[in-house]
Amino acid sequence: MEADRLLTPLYGLGVAGAFLQVAGANWDVSSHILGIVDSFFTPSHLVLYLGIFLVLLAGFLGVWFERQTGAKLRPFFTGFRVAFAGSLIQLVAGPLDLWWHSVYGFDPYLFTPTHSMLIVGLALGGVGMGVGTLRLLQRNNNDGTRLLKFLGALILGTLWLDVNFVVLWLANAQGVAYTFGVCAPQVISARSCAFVGAYEGAIYLPALFLDALGGAAVILLAARTIGRRGALTSVAALVVSVNATANLGFTAYMLLYVGVPGSFYFAAATRTAGAEIASIIPPYLALLIPVLLLDLLARREGRRALVASLVAGPLSVFIDGRFSLFSGLWSPDVTTLLYLLPMIIGGLAARGIKGRLEEALLSGRVPPALGGLPEQA
Repeated sequence: MEADRLLTPLYGLGVAGAFLQVAGANWDVSSHILGIVDSFFTPSHLVLYLGIFLVLLAGFLGVWFERQTGAKLRPFFTGFRVAFAGSLIQLVAGPLDLWWHSVYGFDPYLFTPTHSMLIVGLALGGVGMGVGTLRLLQRNNNDGTRLLKFLGALILGTLWLDVNFVVLWLANAQGVAYTFGVCAPQVISARSCAFVGAYEGAIYLPALFLDALGGAAVILLAARTIGRRGALTSVAALVVSVNATANLGFTAYMLLYVGVPGSFYFAAATRTAGAEIASIIPPYLALLIPVLLLDLLARREGRRALVASLVAGPLSVFIDGRFSLFSGLWSPDVTTLLYLLPMIIGGLAARGIKGRLEEALLSGRVPPALGGLPEQA
C-alpha cells in the first residue's frame, strides 16, 4: 500500500487515541478531586493508556512510512513526528511516575514532574494529530470526504479539551506548592498553605484569558477548516459531552449515589453538593444554543466576525465545565463582570492570531474560499 493511502487511516487511529487520552485524563482528574484513591487498572486509566498506545502506534507507523515517501508528501507526515515525540516523552514519564508513587505515595496533584511530562506528551499528541489531519482535510476539501470531516471535527474537539486540560495543569496551585517544596503535603491537605491562595489569586485572570484564547481559536478554526454549517456545533457538542459526563456528570453521580471521601480540592463531598452540580448540567448543555448562532456568525467577516470573537471567548470558558464550575462562574455576582474582560480579550486575541495559526497548521496554503467565507459581511 502506498504511503499516501495510509495517511487517512493512520491519522484516524491517532485522532481516536488523542481523544481517548484527554477523555480518560478528565475522568481520572474527577476521581482524584473526589478523593478516590485509584490503582493502575481503573476504567479511567485504561481509557487513558489505550489512547496513549494508539497515538504511539500511529506516530511510529507514520514516521516509519515517511521514509518511503517523496518530498511533496512530507508536510503531511509532520504531525506524526510531533505526536511520536509526545509519545516518547510519555514512555519515559510512565515508569518514572510509577517510581514516584512507590517512593512518595499517592499524590492527587496535576503539577508534578512526572504528571507534567505526561500532560506535555498528551498536548503534543493532540497537536501532532491536529496538524496532520487538518492538512489532509485542506488537501481533500473539494472531495467532501466524510471521514476526513469527521476526523477534523474530532481532533478540533480534542484540541479544545487539551487546551482546557493544560490550563487546569498550570492553575494547579497545590501541585506547584508540592513540587517546588513550598509547603509540606500535610499542610496542603489541611488547606493551610498560604502560597496556594496567593498562587490561585495570581493565576486566575491569566487562566481565564488562556482558556478563552484556546477555545476561541478552535471555534474560529472549526468554521474555517471544516467548511460546512454545523461544523462548530459538532466540535462544541463533543467538548460538552465529555464535560457533561466525565466531569460534571461523574462528579454529581458519585456524590449523590455512591459517596466519596472528598479532598482538599473538594471538601464538601455531600449529596447536597452533588444535587447542586447536577442542577448545573441542563443549563450547561443549553450552551450549545448560542454555539448554533455562533456557527453562523463565525463564517462571516467584518462586524459579524468581530461579534463572534467577542462572544467566543466567554462562551469557551463556560464550556470548560470543570473550570467554570469550580471557579464559581455558575454563581455570578458583581465580580463576574470583571472576569468577563480577560475572556473577551482572549477571544479577540484568537481572532488576531487566526491567520498565523492557520499558516502554522496548514503550511500557509489556506485557499481564500476555504470554509465558504465571503469577502464582505
